[in-house]
Amino acid sequence: MSRISVVIASLVGPPFIDDCLKSVEAQAQELGAEVIVIACGDKEYANRIARGFPWVKVIHVAQRETVPALRLRGVEAASGDMIAIVEEHCLASRDWLSRASEAFADGSFGVVGGPVVDYDYKRLRDWVVYFIEYNNYLPPWRSGERHDLGSANIAYLRELILKYREYMKDGYWEASLHPRLFADAVKFRPVPEMKVHHRGPFNYGYYLGQRYWFSRAFAGARQISSAAKIAYLIASPLVPFLLLARMSRRVAERNCRFGKFIQAVPLIFPALCVYAAGEFMGYLAGPGDALSKVE
Repeated sequence: MSRISVVIASLVGPPFIDDCLKSVEAQAQELGAEVIVIACGDKEYANRIARGFPWVKVIHVAQRETVPALRLRGVEAASGDMIAIVEEHCLASRDWLSRASEAFADGSFGVVGGPVVDYDYKRLRDWVVYFIEYNNYLPPWRSGERHDLGSANIAYLRELILKYREYMKDGYWEASLHPRLFADAVKFRPVPEMKVHHRGPFNYGYYLGQRYWFSRAFAGARQISSAAKIAYLIASPLVPFLLLARMSRRVAERNCRFGKFIQAVPLIFPALCVYAAGEFMGYLAGPGDALSKVE
């Protein structure tokens, strides 16, 4: 029987990492899955996770590294044939691992992933984060639809992605690894039942800073032509409006919390302006050290 490993990069810490681990504990033990946390920070932080979750393999990284680089460490240390990645801000659904494992069963797919569901937030600012970060992965998904798969909720064949480790360390995988896999005809499979719930909370000012650094890192890592970059720079004043229109269409098409989306728009638009500013700087000057500032 093929074994699955779970890899979680942790920069933010409790309560996020604790709750994430609790959400995978029972299913990991049921399937005999390996769970690896790459804990970035002081040694006591890693020791705390090890004491609280003795069934978890903890890898301590003292010096700050990017989230993709931390995840790569976990992939390289894993023993499973399949590697499931979940963001520490998310809670896995009760059958998340079994759904991921089953999706690989016919041997046709190299990558599988599922939607990111809201956590019925009480604060408007948390809806802002959800709609901006995960509007491309909103439920419901229907079988047979094609979706981009995001690194908050995804699984790979380990043997496959290790061949592409050069694309995995320095850029967000949606911008660096996934385009390379697509170009090499690796098959991606959307799995509607493979759900995770994104939970908050984030303070709005903190999120704006994170949004800027993430956008700059993402744009700096994208492998697009110089002409495309110039076109983006020229059109950048329009980008927040275009992003809001696209987001509105996706929310409406999915009929996913549309009332909450309308309430959040006054806070969403300023965040989209920050998003555009980050991408502008990423295309103009490269990522710099932006990725190291993303948590």
